Amino acid sequence: MSKVGRVRVYKVSNPALPKRSFILSIPWAQRIIYDPSICGLKLEDLAKKCSEEFLRVAWELVPLFRRLRNFQIAELVVLRGSLGYHFDQAYRAVFGRYLPRCFVGAKRYRISGGEFGANIFYTNFDSLPSRGLLFTGDTIATGVSLSQTLAVTRSELRNRDYDISALLVFTIAGSFRGCSRLLEWEERYREWWPNFRVYLFACEALFGLAPNGTDLLFAHPEAILPAETKQRVIRRYGDLDSGYLPSRICAIFDWGDRNFKPDRHLEDLIKFCREHLRRTREPQARRVLQKLVSKAKTELKNIRGRNQLYKPK
Repeated sequence: MSKVGRVRVYKVSNPALPKRSFILSIPWAQRIIYDPSICGLKLEDLAKKCSEEFLRVAWELVPLFRRLRNFQIAELVVLRGSLGYHFDQAYRAVFGRYLPRCFVGAKRYRISGGEFGANIFYTNFDSLPSRGLLFTGDTIATGVSLSQTLAVTRSELRNRDYDISALLVFTIAGSFRGCSRLLEWEERYREWWPNFRVYLFACEALFGLAPNGTDLLFAHPEAILPAETKQRVIRRYGDLDSGYLPSRICAIFDWGDRNFKPDRHLEDLIKFCREHLRRTREPQARRVLQKLVSKAKTELKNIRGRNQLYKPK
């Protein structure tokens, strides 16, 4: 473990992941992950702070980042999940610079069970740099949207006869299984650009992916949790082996709804909590679920009360 500012950085060594994989312990991300009632404007503020901390960590851990000029760096925006990371605002806050951005619209669809595919419905690579660095932020479940995004980006780079040096991936909540796809893409990019490197930065843990292909679980055979993360999970949700919630509650819920449809997210959160209150008598789980119902109801009331526009200040 090392430390960059207020962020604890854990190097992850696993043959299924890129060699440059890290877990970041960021206080702002912990609030997002352990309190699913946070959504809308509150989530926007916390996610922006997470992205700022990621950029500071990347500046320290990625030597190439420090050598490049601004026009050689661009964000790869995976619509619409990446928008919730607010990298343009974070980049300006940390570096005082405008962030060039490329856009890829990826739409997931369910094939069967927990298996998903993704269609690319839009691309804009006007800001794509040559001999530069790309970074992207998104929550990662199956990794299919990210894979399709990297596929079309690779094709665009080849069509333009551009070089590329590195890809930095930041996820506030990502599954081990989805992130492991990055190793394959690192190898495929290296077929054309031998010095290409992928850097993975995941907040708090690499979570286990539930059979439904969407929920990111704390207690799961594939999950990788630093010791301090395990302690936080135990304090919040109960024992990883015997507690009711660690193997059932999602670390992020629906990222899109939490950002862009907070009322729907809160309704789904209340439904989730009530369903599991009927299933368990475990005291700790019931306390957490009851508290979440109360907080979600309050936040839902506040959001709906703010729907009417008021006179500008």
